[in-house]
Amino acid sequence: MAEMYAQAPTDSHPHGVFTMMQRQYNLKGMWFMDTWPASPQRQLVIADPNLAAQITQINNLPKSATFEQYAGHIAGSQSMIFTEGAIWKKSRSLFNSSFLLPHLMTLIPTIVDDALIYHQIIGEHADSGEVRPIEETLARLMIDIMGHVVLDLSFDSLTTKNEFVSAFRSQISWTPSAVSTNPFVNLNPLRPFMHRYYTRKMNNYLEKVLDDRFAKSNRNTVRSRRKPAIDLALDEYTQQQKEGGVESSERGIDKAFKANAIDQMKSFIFAGHDTTSSTMAYAYLLLSQHLEELAKARAELDTVFGTDSSQTSDLIKQNPSLVNSLPFILGVLKETLRLFSPVMTVREGKGTLTYEGVTYDINGCMVFEVSQAIHRNAEYFPSPDEFIPERWVPGSGRFQEIPKDAYRPFEKGPRDCIGQQLAMLEMKIVLALTLRDFDFKEDYETWDRNLGRKSPGSQLDGRRGMFGQRAYQQLIATAKPADGLPGRFIRRNRPQQH
Repeated sequence: MAEMYAQAPTDSHPHGVFTMMQRQYNLKGMWFMDTWPASPQRQLVIADPNLAAQITQINNLPKSATFEQYAGHIAGSQSMIFTEGAIWKKSRSLFNSSFLLPHLMTLIPTIVDDALIYHQIIGEHADSGEVRPIEETLARLMIDIMGHVVLDLSFDSLTTKNEFVSAFRSQISWTPSAVSTNPFVNLNPLRPFMHRYYTRKMNNYLEKVLDDRFAKSNRNTVRSRRKPAIDLALDEYTQQQKEGGVESSERGIDKAFKANAIDQMKSFIFAGHDTTSSTMAYAYLLLSQHLEELAKARAELDTVFGTDSSQTSDLIKQNPSLVNSLPFILGVLKETLRLFSPVMTVREGKGTLTYEGVTYDINGCMVFEVSQAIHRNAEYFPSPDEFIPERWVPGSGRFQEIPKDAYRPFEKGPRDCIGQQLAMLEMKIVLALTLRDFDFKEDYETWDRNLGRKSPGSQLDGRRGMFGQRAYQQLIATAKPADGLPGRFIRRNRPQQH
């Protein structure tokens, strides 16, 4: 590991380092590591589709306790991200319907409205000519969308300062490092105090939202067919009250139920905004680096929506199914997720694992299932480091059949991402509304110079970049583009009127 981090940025996401390790040592689909004293647990790295299926789909090993150590301050200890067994199953089944495609399609007009505000914001960015990290604005867009999906609430964080969003993003910034071998790195005495402070701010905000929503639901006998996650939680609570013989209007929400509901709301917003904003940033980057693919994406948008991009938002609102008629754009997003997987799963080793006819005891191991290493393996994806959207487009010259279980950006099995269909809808809509009006140009050189770094824009023998990209993936709770991907948006046409 020390040798790998001598070649990679010290804050890079471990899944990139594991991929480098597999290539450097010509490792197969699994290997054990002993990193004592940095980690007391023996570690097992999985980089094989069949083995990945064994631990997530067939046996569904429990999540590693270390995950809560590095993200529990954001999502809360009762989050379905961390819980197991019947508690997790109940939470998951309760909220599944909020993220089913038929319901999500009813939210498309709201997503379009948020995306139009984002369009305006990046227009202002383009007009300023400044170099800025684009991931932050994308994150606020996705938070605004999740506010509508989860809480039926407008955070308006793109245009105003919202108390919850500010606390939420600050909480993420106080995430401890999960990759440093220096035991003193995470000993910041302020960290636990800041975690408690921002947790209290977030919880107080969401508690008020829950109470207000609960009071309104008791007065409102007409229920909308739209079911944001908050309403599903309150429906469950009301049903429990009825079964206990308590009228919902007689008292407010009890503390235990409220604490659990708040943690689930934070979990949806965390998981629903973070990975999507990073993927969108990388999509802009990759298209800017591959002009032929960018031209194909724009041509597809012209074919589906017409050449007047200012009409796109109205057309999507009138016929939301149009966003499902973008096979090349979908290929762009799938290929972006393949190259820059936003997460990896970490499980607790239990029982055995069989590989190439040999059975291994994995009890007590920390098990890393590294989708990044699978996605960048030529055995499963030819030319693994190249950006080839056509590999996902049936009928194209470079279309390929994807090996079973080899593509897993949202993971697979019972604990796959509950919001993956929402993420794909959001990203298709944002690209449809922005891709023809703006060019994007990364500019690490200016950013590095502004920060006083040596050799601005250089990869410095790979230590500021990975896989040929200066925009390597940093580990900040999830995998984010380095420095938020600084660059410029450039208007292609005169401002459009929407």
